[in-house]
Amino acid sequence: MTPEKSNILRLDVPPAPSCVVADSPHSGCEYPDDFGFACDFSELRKAEDAGVDALCDFFPGLGVPFLQAQFPRAYIDPNRRDAVTEKFLRDGDGVFHPSRDALLREKCTPRSDQKIYDRKLKLSEVFNRVAGYYRPYHDRLAEVLDETRARHGKVVHLNCHSMPSTMLRGRAPNKYDIILGTRDGETCAPELVAKLRNLLETKGYKVGVNVPGYRGAEIVRRTGNPRDGRHSIQIEINRSLYMDEESVTPLPGMAKLRDDLKDAMAEFVTFCEGWRPAPSPRRKMPAP
Repeated sequence: MTPEKSNILRLDVPPAPSCVVADSPHSGCEYPDDFGFACDFSELRKAEDAGVDALCDFFPGLGVPFLQAQFPRAYIDPNRRDAVTEKFLRDGDGVFHPSRDALLREKCTPRSDQKIYDRKLKLSEVFNRVAGYYRPYHDRLAEVLDETRARHGKVVHLNCHSMPSTMLRGRAPNKYDIILGTRDGETCAPELVAKLRNLLETKGYKVGVNVPGYRGAEIVRRTGNPRDGRHSIQIEINRSLYMDEESVTPLPGMAKLRDDLKDAMAEFVTFCEGWRPAPSPRRKMPAP
């Protein structure tokens, strides 16, 4: 198996792919030369889902194609809607204002006081990032999902992330080890979510489903369509289980967490391969 790799993405496809596909859009750490950030690099790195790619590197060995962004989310976030292209093509170049939940962030993290930029950004600059990084990532993910759907008649997509050990911008502890998000059931059949939750809880992890703030963002919104045999689950893993959040370095617990995830995902892949959705109940025809 030879991975497809560039400064935009890495894709590992096993010889006999299963019906499950995984991706990690926020673990990239190859910072483009034209980023032009003005904040401390150590603070900027806290925006990464650092280590998620390594934590989940077992996927191809389970028959799961695994796509990973190589660029950092702070440069451009593939898990946000493209609100730039249409505006740029319609209105021409102008000033782009980063914000907390936009394609480009204003600050390193929602908990940080440091602004990423000390200059004005142009729409054309952001458009170039969309065209050169954001779109290729989404296009390649869509291709893999379409190929899997055509091969198996269904596809189960796992969108892998990490989350801080605190919520509400640091004001409250995060009581969950893992949160599964399906946009309140819009993007995945409930049986699949229930199975994955049970497998993770059996390993001893506290698992939440569709917790506010972690219900699922742009990627699962785009990819999940259960009526068409396309199921998508966002997975958020508490960083304190495996990563020092200040220094962005792995903790000893990372090995155990990886082993637990691998065991749970192996069972989940087997379940998905044999799973068939329950037929929709037939509507009774009204009496003549």
